[in-house]
Amino acid sequence: MAILEKVIFASLILLLILTPLPYGTVENWSVTVWELWVFLTVLLWGVKVAKEGQLKLSANPLVWPLLGLLLVAVVQMLPLVSVGERRTLSYDSYATLQAAIKLLAMILFFLLFATFVSTEERCSLVLNVVIALAFSIAIIGIGQSYVGKVLWQRGTFGPFVNRNHFAGFLEMGLGLAAAQVVGQTVHREKVAIYLCIMLVLVTAVVLSASRGGNLALAAEMIFLALVAWPARAASQQRRLGALWRVIAAAVLFVVMVVGAMLFTGSDELVQNLSQLQKETQTETPASERFSRHLIWRATAQMIQDHPLLGVGLGAYPLAYTRYDPSSGMQRVEQSHNDYLQIVADAGLVGGLLALSFLLLLFSRGFAAAQTQNRHHRAIVLGALAGCFAIAVHSFVDFDLQVTANAQLFLALASLATSQREKGAPPAYSFQA
Repeated sequence: MAILEKVIFASLILLLILTPLPYGTVENWSVTVWELWVFLTVLLWGVKVAKEGQLKLSANPLVWPLLGLLLVAVVQMLPLVSVGERRTLSYDSYATLQAAIKLLAMILFFLLFATFVSTEERCSLVLNVVIALAFSIAIIGIGQSYVGKVLWQRGTFGPFVNRNHFAGFLEMGLGLAAAQVVGQTVHREKVAIYLCIMLVLVTAVVLSASRGGNLALAAEMIFLALVAWPARAASQQRRLGALWRVIAAAVLFVVMVVGAMLFTGSDELVQNLSQLQKETQTETPASERFSRHLIWRATAQMIQDHPLLGVGLGAYPLAYTRYDPSSGMQRVEQSHNDYLQIVADAGLVGGLLALSFLLLLFSRGFAAAQTQNRHHRAIVLGALAGCFAIAVHSFVDFDLQVTANAQLFLALASLATSQREKGAPPAYSFQA
């Protein structure tokens, strides 16, 4: 059975590596392939359970809010209302079905990851894979800005279709790399390598000209600096030494950002920042350019009309047409704010489930970081930093609706909260 376990673990690693490549897996065909891959991996898990006569399942409670959201989607598809031709709470029951299938695949991926990435060795391998993957994607993005500019006119997106999703993916990888330096878990001769990786990731985010990405990047480093200082260290000398390391890392990060902006010119980022006021001011006509203000206002009205269970998971694009102030001149499929959208899609029930997920994530993550195992602590803090960056970025974008970014977010959530220390029960065990 060791062979099957290794195959399942290898399948999870390949999912992490390959999912970002087809534009972040956002098109229908790539999402379908991703879902089938997850379901086939679960099938292998079932074969393993059948042969062993025992099911070992992660005890991570983060799965409960996700299951609750899946239950909301099921209720939304039931014939509970009669409004015109609509018989379900969802404005688009087929889209809700597709969203429910994808959510089920995400839940299964999370359970697989939490169950099979359960040792320090495997966590370290995942850490290295994610950092290497983020570094490779950043190199591709930088190449698009310089070497490939003649052939690639779309900007610094890497394999993604959107600059913000590209930046969001790199933010999560950067958190893991930065935590290794701040946590002093790498040999001194490797510190320079990690610093170079961080510089490349920061440069790629700056070149992406993603305002949300750069805001999340700054928030991520502040978060990591605040949580990395071991206030409970055994000696005053050790606490001061750790504090100086954190300060040095923060100063170095500022130097990296400023240096990247000066070196790359970052004209597009400056231009995007200058347009912020125009995008958010009330008087900007919807037909003139993309306006988050108008989308958020329409979404707020949608929430007001469907407060309890929302308009249906995945049904936002169709429901939005009733509230569109541009009379169809804009095609809006997301609210560009994951928090607003989860409440619009699943109502206050869905919003409370999302809030409970975040509260569980950070409370369990901070508890897991209270360990004497320095390497484990660095992985937990790095994973939490990546999750925090996406949580900040989600105020102005929809990274968590992109398959590759949502998958990596769940992987980091598992790394931050799963118990892997000796003597701690890693999983529930059910005898067949």
